[in-house]
Amino acid sequence: MKHKITTGIAFLGLILVLLSFVFKYLYPINFNIRTAMLVIGFALMLLGTLWKVVIDMNDDKSVD
Repeated sequence: MKHKITTGIAFLGLILVLLSFVFKYLYPINFNIRTAMLVIGFALMLLGTLWKVVIDMNDDKSVD
């Protein structure tokens, strides 16, 4: 269950980053909004990945 949450958060960040690039070419949006989408997207990808690594490390310790 925890891995699905972390994977979902990381993919949400990826979707935000991809949408900001798509909006840049197809639909002109404000530069500040696009920058915020990029920052939030990269932060979500980073936090989702780190959270998943921490959960994996804690699960490995409980197996021993």
